[in-house]
Amino acid sequence: MIRHRYLLFFVALLFGTAQCVREIPFELPEQPTRIVAISHFTDGQPMQVEVSLSQFLTDVGDPVIPEDADITIAVKGKFESRLMPMTDDGGRIFWQSRDPVVLGTEYSLAVRIGGFETVEATSAVPPPVALATVQVDTGNLRVIELPDGKLALRVPLAIPLAELPEANRFFAFALRHEIEIFEWVNGEQVPDEYYETDTKFLADGRTLTLVYDTPEKVVLVNENFWSSGRTALNLDAIVPFDPAYERPRRIFIEWRTLSEEFYRYHLSLARQGNNIPLNDPDALYNNIKGGYGNFSGYSLRGDTIAIPNVF
Repeated sequence: MIRHRYLLFFVALLFGTAQCVREIPFELPEQPTRIVAISHFTDGQPMQVEVSLSQFLTDVGDPVIPEDADITIAVKGKFESRLMPMTDDGGRIFWQSRDPVVLGTEYSLAVRIGGFETVEATSAVPPPVALATVQVDTGNLRVIELPDGKLALRVPLAIPLAELPEANRFFAFALRHEIEIFEWVNGEQVPDEYYETDTKFLADGRTLTLVYDTPEKVVLVNENFWSSGRTALNLDAIVPFDPAYERPRRIFIEWRTLSEEFYRYHLSLARQGNNIPLNDPDALYNNIKGGYGNFSGYSLRGDTIAIPNVF
């Protein structure tokens, strides 16, 4: 069956106030329902796979999550394990492996559901590209006043790679910071508790055009960022705090080395979000054979830096 949809183009006249509206019918072919599988995995952790059934573009409601999915992992063509269905405290349904993922091992995923084509994919956790020592430019630390009366510490960071690889420059990062909450006892500040939260950042214009937020809550770095000979990511971490009872303590840097499958998928997601209505949409990267989704590995390393006390 062919579904008919209508696209309205609104064209504003350059020299006038009139508007033209033209109704153009076009046909969207019916697509068969396929299996959708999403898994991003790293070494030392069990593999988790989320499975659902695809929907048509105009469908509403949550996708169907099958109860009878048979999900297996193979290594070098030999059966490795069968993943078990689980539900977390938030109600998310996924399938999880028994054993942790091993760095550098290529895993083959297969998802079988009665009445649907079996889907397959392969990926591995790539060797991590190490960071050199992260530097804080203490001479350019700044305290910024915020509209709500609080302050923010602007911390200039240089996050350098120990060695820039010749190829596969696929990376992502995330920043978090730790805040100490203190109380006054006999005129002295006494630490009471600590909390962590995500850290926003500022950077130069070129850097901001080559980094993208992702659903994984990490920031993807475009491979073109490194083409000019750069070997370090320079940015200013923004750490809000209330000086009456809070003190910034540490910044935690999560650094991911990505498989190409992880990188291409999240880059295509970012470009989907940047499309304007009259642009041709970018195709969403898909490495699930026979279905849709993404199966990809990444290695995870990090660093912790102490925030200098500016008070």
